[in-house]
Amino acid sequence: MRNIFICLALAALSSCTIQRRIYSPTEINNPSLRQKNDHSFTLAYSGPSGFDFTGGYAITDRLAIIGGAYTYRNNDNQSDNSIFSNYTASSQLLYKHKGFHGGLGFYFPLSKHEKNSFASFFTGYTKGNFHMDDHYVRSDNSGPGTVTTVNDYFYKSNIGRYFLQGAFNAYMNRFEVAVSARYNYVTYSNATTNYTANEQFDYSLPPNGYSKNSQFLDIGFDARYFFTDSRKFGMMLFGEGTTRLARKEFNYYYYGYRFGIGVVVKNPFQKK
Repeated sequence: MRNIFICLALAALSSCTIQRRIYSPTEINNPSLRQKNDHSFTLAYSGPSGFDFTGGYAITDRLAIIGGAYTYRNNDNQSDNSIFSNYTASSQLLYKHKGFHGGLGFYFPLSKHEKNSFASFFTGYTKGNFHMDDHYVRSDNSGPGTVTTVNDYFYKSNIGRYFLQGAFNAYMNRFEVAVSARYNYVTYSNATTNYTANEQFDYSLPPNGYSKNSQFLDIGFDARYFFTDSRKFGMMLFGEGTTRLARKEFNYYYYGYRFGIGVVVKNPFQKK
C-alpha cells in the first residue's frame, strides 16, 4: 500500500499536460411554463466566463418552443513539464464560443389537482462556432544551453449540437426549483488551423477538413426567486455538470461544469 501511494505521488509531481479544452457546455434552457401564453426569459452570467440568453413560450397548454443565444470568452494557462524530461512548455489559451439554439417540446402537470409540479421534454439544435488562440512557448534543455521557441497558433471550427432534454419544475409561491438533464450529440466541422496534422492528433483536436462527433450528458439545476407575488421579475442561480459519453469516439478535452447567476423576466406583459 505504501508503494502505491509513493507511485501516485510521483506521478502527480512528475508531469503536467496541456489540455486544450475546445468544448464548453451551455446553460440548459428550462423555462417556467404552466399554461398557454406563458413565457419567460433569462439573462445569466456564468463560468467559464460567458453570457447566456434563454427563453420559452407556451403555444398551447401542452406545446412550447424554446430559443436562446450564448457568447463565451475564457482565458486559460496550461503547462507541460516533467522532471524526467529535458523540455518544458506552456500555453496561454484564449477560447471564444458563440451561437444560438431553438427547440420544440411539451410540458404537463404531474397532478390534475395540484398544478405546482411540472415535467417537460424538448428537442432541438444548437448552431455555434468556436475559436481558440494558443500562445505556445517551449524550452529545450537537452543541449549545452536552453533553446526557446515561441509559436502562435489558432484553431476554429463550427459546432453543431442536437439535443434532447427533460426537466422537473416545482413552483412554491415566489420560489421555483428545477432539475434537468440534456443529451447532446456534438459535431465539429469545417475546422481551419495552423497546427500541423501531428499536433492536431497529439492535442485531441478534430482534424482540419474532417468532421468529428462525440456525445455529452449535462445534469443541471436552477433556482429562481421572484421579488413580488405577481412573479414578473426575479433572480436565478443555476449549475450543471457535464460528462462525455461514448468514450470510443473522438476524445477531445472539455470543461466539465458551468455555474451562473442572472435575472429572469416572466410574463412581463400578461395580465393576471
